[in-house]
Amino acid sequence: MFEAVESLVVEHAELEQRMADPALHADAAQARRVGRRYNELNAVIKTYRDWQHAQDDLEAAKELELDDEVTELERRVPELAERLEHLLVPRDPADDKDVILEIKGGEGGEESALFAGDLYRMYSRFAEQHGWRTEILDSTE
Repeated sequence: MFEAVESLVVEHAELEQRMADPALHADAAQARRVGRRYNELNAVIKTYRDWQHAQDDLEAAKELELDDEVTELERRVPELAERLEHLLVPRDPADDKDVILEIKGGEGGEESALFAGDLYRMYSRFAEQHGWRTEILDSTE
């Protein structure tokens, strides 16, 4: 199911070997790049291994007819697969940058102003749930 992860597992192992090489640390910039990539892959590799173990445990539990464990693992395997799919989405270089969001009421008078207010509250709560900092640059009531 996750064939693309196999190449990442190999890359992770290679990076681990390179990080163990003292010669790498002579070039600080290269060591930083290798360390950063290694850390990026850690979450993917850990989730992939957890997913593999859960798959194996599920097969074993089915063979041994352990109903409680089968139920738990049938719930856990798709959760791990979904998390792994999320981790495999390539990162955008702009992900770490700030954003400015402008919400305008537009045409429609009071109705559009109410809708703009609802949008603001929705985006504010979304940012709050993700632990992002928000700041109002300008507002008209």
